[in-house]
Amino acid sequence: MTPRTAASEVPTEGIGAPVNRVEARDKVTGKAVYAADARLPRMVHAALVASTVSAGRVRGIGTKRAAAAPGVLAVLTHRDRMPWQGTPADADYIEDRFPLADDRITYYGQYLAVVVARTPEQAEHAASLVAVDYAEHTPVPTLDDALPDAHTATGRLIRPPWPQRVVLPPGADPQAALESAEVRTDSSYRVPHYSHAPMEPGAVLASWQDGTLTLRDCSQNVHKHRQVVATVFGLPKERVRVLSPLVGGAFGSKTDPWAHTLLAAAAARVVRRPVRLVLTRKQVFTGTGHQPPIIQRIRLGADRGGKLAVILHDTVNATEMRGDRPEPAIVATANTYAAPVLSASAQVASVNIGPSVNLRAPGDAPGSFALESAMDELAYEIGLDPLELRRRNHLTKDPLTGRPWSAKHLLEAYELGAERFGWSDRPAKPRSLREGGELVGYGMATAVHGQRDDTARAEVEIRADGTGQVRTATQEIGTGTLTQVAQIAAAGTGLPLPRVDVRVGDTELPRTAGNAGSRTTGYTGSAVYLAAEQARGKAVRMAVGDRESPLYGLPPGEVAAGDGRLFHRDDTKRGETYRALLNRHGGEPIVGDGLYEPKTSHSVASFGAHFTEVRINPALPRVRVTRHVAVFDVGRVTNHKAARNQAQGGIVFGMGWALMEQLTPDPVSGRYIGPAFTDYHIPVNADVPDLDVRFIDKPDTLAHPIGSKGLGEVSAVGVAAAIANAVYHATGKRITELPLTPDKLVD
Repeated sequence: MTPRTAASEVPTEGIGAPVNRVEARDKVTGKAVYAADARLPRMVHAALVASTVSAGRVRGIGTKRAAAAPGVLAVLTHRDRMPWQGTPADADYIEDRFPLADDRITYYGQYLAVVVARTPEQAEHAASLVAVDYAEHTPVPTLDDALPDAHTATGRLIRPPWPQRVVLPPGADPQAALESAEVRTDSSYRVPHYSHAPMEPGAVLASWQDGTLTLRDCSQNVHKHRQVVATVFGLPKERVRVLSPLVGGAFGSKTDPWAHTLLAAAAARVVRRPVRLVLTRKQVFTGTGHQPPIIQRIRLGADRGGKLAVILHDTVNATEMRGDRPEPAIVATANTYAAPVLSASAQVASVNIGPSVNLRAPGDAPGSFALESAMDELAYEIGLDPLELRRRNHLTKDPLTGRPWSAKHLLEAYELGAERFGWSDRPAKPRSLREGGELVGYGMATAVHGQRDDTARAEVEIRADGTGQVRTATQEIGTGTLTQVAQIAAAGTGLPLPRVDVRVGDTELPRTAGNAGSRTTGYTGSAVYLAAEQARGKAVRMAVGDRESPLYGLPPGEVAAGDGRLFHRDDTKRGETYRALLNRHGGEPIVGDGLYEPKTSHSVASFGAHFTEVRINPALPRVRVTRHVAVFDVGRVTNHKAARNQAQGGIVFGMGWALMEQLTPDPVSGRYIGPAFTDYHIPVNADVPDLDVRFIDKPDTLAHPIGSKGLGEVSAVGVAAAIANAVYHATGKRITELPLTPDKLVD
């Protein structure tokens, strides 16, 4: 089916223009340096020894053969005195135990030793010689095994940023509201272990000099990494420097420093040489976190006209043995649809698995699978179009805060998406659309992702040679961050984009919001915007106060900037270049310092709508997504090419969750079956259909000065539900457990 409307207009220059990546040439020519590419004189290499059991203790560990192997400089185990200071809580460390802190084993892949040698091959060989004698215990291998002991998270809670229990309005009786509803649904949904599976494995090069630790790490937040590492080693934060300008994929797995970073730093201090440690692909799956499996029950009550009366959403997720971490799947339910009564609760159940950590759209992605599937069920129960059901329950303010949204154009996203997809041609009855012997189904879902506050700083410098520089401690994680901050600085100062340089990924640069939580464009972008405005303002004041300037005496508000010069707004020929102005004033650069601290009386969120088409051969019921339309309301789009690429990536991410991704624990041992790309399948080009991505593109300056909001995570929210809903429309069979593999569709 062909799109119904023309493409939206895209600016050809300035903020929003679809310019190419500033780092693209270095990437395609191999000049780009990632953490694993870094080299230092006298550098040596480390390899890790990981547990092959899921529960137990290290009864004995033999290191003599490893220590005597060629090139080996050190072998460290829990028997050695590790330099950790304080507690994991003091350091805000991601695990509830420092590496090699004791002999207890609580998950498969837990590190038991680190070996340092002159070459990577020598380190790997020596690590294979370490002999571990286990006192193996019976593990709790799966979430189902742990369910009898499910509980509300206790005082061992690891970072509780979200509520675990919500009843709105306070004092309401959700059960009574459900029982009195004219139409009711009650279903349970499951999502499995998911891995971040980034292309770049965890990697670090640690070096000490004069008591200062330098880490060339892969990090989504260098200042956060520095604070954690400094606390763990008992150092002032000024004695730790973290460098991470380029990150090869992360999706949340590099928000925190993991055990391998601490162990590399400790080993470097022992051998007094720089130590490089690169995780194996399997260690990426077991040692840098995952999203835990979750069981969700959703009960909906509504009237015959489709107006919701009550939503009840109860979840339980697996959590590590050493600490409780509830996955915030209930948050998406709380801020997506208008219901007079809402009840949501989150529990955890302790399993012998590694630590869970935020994965792209934490909580919202798995929560939306359950909520949006349940809404689809309700639509069929009432006999109402699924899109119309969502329109009738449109939410105008954030129930969790009581505040209005800073901006919300979700209804426009519904309208544009439905028109481009051809939703009105969808037959209401399931299993009624066929083409070429295949069952065809249409599904849709809403996407919502809220944003949490953070602060950001940036500096923008205008130089006497007519160039500029942006300085801020963000990272390029593959989303176009470098290009977008350069565009913002260029637009704010009036410098040509090719003449704006960007410095990022260094704790010696101004602290900014991390590349997580979809905060980069809104927060870091706003800091750059403010810094550029300040730098330009200083230059304008310099010019209008300079008798030798053509702009002398003008009110500052009448001076504009562009193409590397300042000029009168109504007489563009009256002006001068930055080069001329600054050289006349001694050649010192002008620096703007932008500090962005969000202060808003509104709730901030990004919104979207997904429409998808699937085709299924009844003889071999493999689900193929053949067409997908998505429209996003993310405020001002700072680069249409980068945004489209980012949104398409999020949709492909969601397709992987829906159709193929899962980490499978052995039901007896608890060990993952096939923690590698040979068994953990992700979408490839042949799996990806035409992805039609559109943007509402209306600035939201109540959210952030730059007018932009997060895109990276909202683009992945709702995809799995839209696909599952399309599968139901195609087959008449409701699948409530991901992934949607052929075995679940066999009659």
